[in-house]
Amino acid sequence: MDRITPEKIEKAVKLFVKQHGLENGFKQYRIMKTFDETVGESVVKHINKKTVQGRKLFVFFNSAVARNHVSMHRNVIIQKINQQYGEYILEEIILK
Repeated sequence: MDRITPEKIEKAVKLFVKQHGLENGFKQYRIMKTFDETVGESVVKHINKKTVQGRKLFVFFNSAVARNHVSMHRNVIIQKINQQYGEYILEEIILK
């Protein structure tokens, strides 16, 4: 009986995600999750919808004040998201 050499679970999960074409979905999830953490709960509760298309995050607000807050800090938010993942994952945030 042959023994299989063990691999780290992280490597196995990454391989599974790549083989099944799930990389894009995970990137979208990571962008939205990090955006929520960065802007805080007080802004998140005023968001109706978030979507990611390519390297752009579209955020739909029900409050002009919350939208203005994110607009003023847009570049810092993009920078924090890209720094957290060590790659150029987000290019632009479009507010509606």
